[in-house]
Amino acid sequence: MKEPLWRAVLCWGSVIIFLTLPLVVLVIAITARMYGWMGMDEHLKGYKFLGNFYQSVTALVFGLSGLRSLDRFVETKNGNSKPTSHEK
Repeated sequence: MKEPLWRAVLCWGSVIIFLTLPLVVLVIAITARMYGWMGMDEHLKGYKFLGNFYQSVTALVFGLSGLRSLDRFVETKNGNSKPTSHEK
């Protein structure tokens, strides 16, 4: 069964954010130190919401990479499991 397009976009978008956000923040911080931008340290302190945002993205990435493991566990526990193509 093919994954819906919205799920693929959500998964790849989350993975891209998960991998690039720390690098972007690091580059901004290094650039600010190198060029001595005045007030950049105070400006970066205003982005405290990024911690909670990144935690949410991390949970989403790990949830999507679970490959429906919780759903399969619940179906198997309830006796409603259907064999997949590789289990036949």
